[in-house]
Amino acid sequence: MENENATPSFINHAVKHALILGGISVVLTLAAYAIDYTLLASMSFGFLSLAIYLGYGIYAGINYRNEIGGYLSFGKAFQHGFVVFALSALISTIFTILLYTVIDPELPAKVTEVAVENAAKMMEGFGMPEEQMEEALAKTTEDTAKRYTVGGLAMGYGFSLIGCAIFALISGAIAKKKEPETF
Repeated sequence: MENENATPSFINHAVKHALILGGISVVLTLAAYAIDYTLLASMSFGFLSLAIYLGYGIYAGINYRNEIGGYLSFGKAFQHGFVVFALSALISTIFTILLYTVIDPELPAKVTEVAVENAAKMMEGFGMPEEQMEEALAKTTEDTAKRYTVGGLAMGYGFSLIGCAIFALISGAIAKKKEPETF
């Protein structure tokens, strides 16, 4: 009977925080787009976004633990984190599809161009020979352009579920707290 009461609380809490994290993702993407769309192809912006997502996921897990009495198993903490991350990633993917197909259909080509330029600078920094660099950049251009299609973004969501699981493992490990054993 106790489990029946915990389940809705679990789902409600996880969905609420997934919606908040999805909203944060949308706001971050919109801010980057409004400030300078090249940020969308920036590794530093990507790392900042990932740090914010993970940090919020940890906060949500600890908040859930505190809300249910201060103790949370790793399994439940992992499940909570996974729901938060996977649902927020879905929200982010849907928004990105809207951004790239409805709001600014030319954005994928512009972001691809920036990503290829960034890759070229990195290859030059590594001292890659010109011939190899041209071949690699042609492949990078093709792969990056595919990534920004609706199908590519949808497939990217599928792959992002692996990242969601990793983030859920991390946040679950931090949010878990065993009840003290009584003798």
